[in-house]
Amino acid sequence: MYFQKVLKGVNALNDEDAEAYIIGGNGIVSNWWRAKHEIYNHEIQDQLTENNVIHHLNNYDTPLPANHPYASLGKTYGHVTPFISTTAGAVQRDDFYKTNIIFPAFITSLRFATDNFKSEGYIFYAYLITIQKKSVELVQFSEEVRELHIYQKYLPYHHEGEIVAKINIPAVQIEKAEKYDGPAVLKELKQFKRPSAIKTLINSNYADPLAYTNIKELI
Repeated sequence: MYFQKVLKGVNALNDEDAEAYIIGGNGIVSNWWRAKHEIYNHEIQDQLTENNVIHHLNNYDTPLPANHPYASLGKTYGHVTPFISTTAGAVQRDDFYKTNIIFPAFITSLRFATDNFKSEGYIFYAYLITIQKKSVELVQFSEEVRELHIYQKYLPYHHEGEIVAKINIPAVQIEKAEKYDGPAVLKELKQFKRPSAIKTLINSNYADPLAYTNIKELI
């Protein structure tokens, strides 16, 4: 079992909602929970299926069929997904050039947070618990989708370094949130500077994983 550090980029999130995620103790909830408003334990188990994971990964923006049980709650699979995307970074191999290509978690989350450097958004710094095996049915453990030894089928977005959380990321597992302005970020990147946050929210109730063991850092 590992405590895997992750980043989560959220675009167009207002300051009040960002504060509610961490300071208010709400955590980050899945779109399914957000769409339903209220969920029950017996419903959670029905949502944690490998089929729903694949829809989350490969069909996020695909329209829901008319007969889908949650068609009234959203237009796409992403609108009603019980899973939450985060990134821990990725490495891919280029056989032709005989080199490895690194996709840093920070840059990936920046792209999501700012809609590819066009607007403002937040990056949340958190950690998830993984067990280096598929554990889709177990809500307490996250899926290491980026790990090719676990998820062996081809995934077009593998370079995003995804670690998939389930239902919600508790507030105590979120260390902080940083707000970024997309155009300003792009300007700094072109100058080979690390982008500066325009606002930082610190979670005073953060349960630091350094108090535990087996922590896996970001790439």
